[in-house]
Amino acid sequence: QMWEEAISLCKELAEQYEKEVFDYELLSQNLIQQAKFYENIMKILRPKPDYFAVGYYGQGFPTFLRNKVFIYRGKEYERREDFQAHLMSQFPSAEKMNTTAEPGEDVRSSPGQYIQCFTVQPVLEEQPRFKNKAVPDQIINFYKSNNVQRFHYSRPVRKGSVDPENEFASMWIERTSFVTAYKLPGILRWFEVSSVSLQTTISPLENAIETMSTTNEKILMMINQYQSDENLPINPLSMLLNGIVDPAVMGGFAKYEKAFFTEEYIRDHPEDEEKLNRLKDLIAWQIPFLGAGIKIHERRVSENLRPFHDRMEECFMHLKVKVEKQYGARELV
Repeated sequence: QMWEEAISLCKELAEQYEKEVFDYELLSQNLIQQAKFYENIMKILRPKPDYFAVGYYGQGFPTFLRNKVFIYRGKEYERREDFQAHLMSQFPSAEKMNTTAEPGEDVRSSPGQYIQCFTVQPVLEEQPRFKNKAVPDQIINFYKSNNVQRFHYSRPVRKGSVDPENEFASMWIERTSFVTAYKLPGILRWFEVSSVSLQTTISPLENAIETMSTTNEKILMMINQYQSDENLPINPLSMLLNGIVDPAVMGGFAKYEKAFFTEEYIRDHPEDEEKLNRLKDLIAWQIPFLGAGIKIHERRVSENLRPFHDRMEECFMHLKVKVEKQYGARELV
């Protein structure tokens, strides 16, 4: 389903058919196929593969693996547990590491075999041709998990006193960046990591902003997908919307409000005023996104799921009133 790559090849062939061999019949077939690929990009929902960092530690591994880290591209819908089980079956003597921290010299120099495996997130490379242009999500999404070379791993770190009622207040994120020798996918589904760096430590408030921003992007992306394809199953949209609006499921952003929108936090962190306003703005913008999603859901939902939709819509209306009162109303153009 890498239609973007197929289109590039089609263009090369078209050049040959039109200007070198003058075979307009083949050119016509080529252009029809190319048009189909463009249509597929806009209309067909493609699953995003997961990427896994795998470290092979210990002197028991051959030299091309020993004490090295590789990034693997998983198969469609492949869970980390399944990928790891397959990996371990290739090294029956290896011991699975249960930590994601970089191992010490004792592990690296030991005579045994230790395998470390965890999920990493691909980082979208800047596409200069998209800059300052309204590019549909269906086009950008391809580059979020393809032609990628940089990957992030975010490790939660506790700092300060932990509030058992609200873990977000003390949830810092330590982010490590991995760069592979070549872009993925390539000739292989895996490449060696050429550099590793601790990029940054993200505060609980910055983590909340990232999470809200990602959620809003996810809602908007799904709205665009359902608007462009009438045949998409309703379940993914149902789960996403209900997980946000139903307080019995996730609790939404109430935990952020308790952690950051208090007089005590504002007094102790005056430098965070701009970030707090950013988080409030993201919360406010989530309402029109959710509203648009619920309208699509209402049109698509089957009769047997109508009670589920009605409850979700009721929860949304309560949420809308609360948010607009506290953070103001936003409207989609």
